[in-house]
Amino acid sequence: MTLETFTQEVGNGTVNQIQNTRQNRFTHLLLLREVTAPARFTTDGERVNTQKVPTGDPHRTTQVTRLVDLFYRKQPGAERRQAKSIQRDLLSHVDECEDDHMSPNDMKQNSVESVLFGSAAGDEGISQRSRVYYNSAYSLRSATATVQQNTQNAPGDETRIDAEEGQGTWTPDFVKPGTLFPSVVTLDSATPEEVLFVMAILARTTRYGAGESRGGNVRNHLVKVYTGRQDGPANLEVTRVTASYLADELSSAEESEKALKEIVTGEPIPVDTAKNAVQEAYETLQERRNLQFDAMDDDTVRQAMETVADDEKLKKILETQAEKVDDYVTRFNSDD
Repeated sequence: MTLETFTQEVGNGTVNQIQNTRQNRFTHLLLLREVTAPARFTTDGERVNTQKVPTGDPHRTTQVTRLVDLFYRKQPGAERRQAKSIQRDLLSHVDECEDDHMSPNDMKQNSVESVLFGSAAGDEGISQRSRVYYNSAYSLRSATATVQQNTQNAPGDETRIDAEEGQGTWTPDFVKPGTLFPSVVTLDSATPEEVLFVMAILARTTRYGAGESRGGNVRNHLVKVYTGRQDGPANLEVTRVTASYLADELSSAEESEKALKEIVTGEPIPVDTAKNAVQEAYETLQERRNLQFDAMDDDTVRQAMETVADDEKLKKILETQAEKVDDYVTRFNSDD
């Protein structure tokens, strides 16, 4: 797949030149995030983040369920670290990218990653808001079905180090392998090169969380790519309708309530089955809102993923984007 071919495919949702104002061109990457090892999606290090929400299609059968919440701030942090690592490896000959790190004092405002994901104002005289949008993702099944407590012997922080006898163990919550989270990552006013960059980031990011309080292995399955001039449905909406589609496969209309309960409280859902349901749910929500999106051909998505998995090909894509970033920064500063 050539960059020219991909550019044509995403033309409805991308821009050729970066601007400091949003152009209302959106590329939506529909994902299914799969937990592949026991994960700790917590804030305090012990209790898993959950939300009690209605699940199921709001136009049909719903029930209130406590779902695991993959909080939105836990997603871009891991992916930004991966992005900066990629550009340091592949753009080491570009000063702004070679020395760009996540620490605020070491972040370069005019690197490929910072101009896309955002940065505070610095010596380069440019402050860039993020053009990559996230929101919290929710498990397809209930917390009861997807969370277990494992007793730990080693202390996890200073409080436990200083704990008295008998307080040296604790039982943090772990999200079980096989738990699935429908998720949408949206790029606003991005170039085709930036879309490919984010596709590479998602494919290569496998760990989410930080330190000892949280973390887990996750595989990101790219289900579909949509482009258009409008923003799309939120993750929770997609999760709710996906659960209904999965329930439909188990039941007749008369048994929909029972089947929905079986889905959210039952055994792990096969990834391929869930991927099909996620796509159906997302496109159903598009139709209900009259959202006009172009869906990228599956073969093009596959070729794009193969392209960004090749370091040499990805390097050329990022070099092209680095030139666009340099042009953008030059234009921005000349307008001041």
